[in-house]
Amino acid sequence: MSRAQELINYFGMKPLPVEGTYFINTYISDAKTAAGGPAGTAGLGLYLREPSSISTTHVLEFDEVWHYYEGDPIALYEFHLDSTARTIILGRDLAAGQVMQHTIKAGVIQAGEVAPGGDWSFYSCTMSPGFIASCFRGVRKDELRGKYKGYEEIIERMGVPDGHETQMPSDYVNERFKS
Repeated sequence: MSRAQELINYFGMKPLPVEGTYFINTYISDAKTAAGGPAGTAGLGLYLREPSSISTTHVLEFDEVWHYYEGDPIALYEFHLDSTARTIILGRDLAAGQVMQHTIKAGVIQAGEVAPGGDWSFYSCTMSPGFIASCFRGVRKDELRGKYKGYEEIIERMGVPDGHETQMPSDYVNERFKS
């Protein structure tokens, strides 16, 4: 069994709706926000090259902090409202400009995958306020086409397909890992 499959099995990760990333919550705060959602959440995710496991383009209402753990580096893509885009590489090679932690601000369209040349990546994401289904919206390719020079291939490969569902199911709650 591969290390990636070992992690998926051990934590009981399952693909997220809309996105497709293997994921499991590890923490859901008992404290609630004024709107009734959790004050904070944390979860583990895993990208695979084959079979493909990626985060399709999406936007969140709250900041999301990414933490790299092991495996191959991760490519995070940010698409900003001013039509600029950038790639952040999460990994251990700090001398090469990789970072082990990165925050994607609320309202920034994002996507992620194993960086080119890699096979799998293991990471976590934390949010405060915590993740709830209504804070997520998948972003379709047609919303991004022609706006981000140099990112056309990434948009076609990682954008939510035109006509595909963009909302998490309203009753979606990712299971919590029980140690």
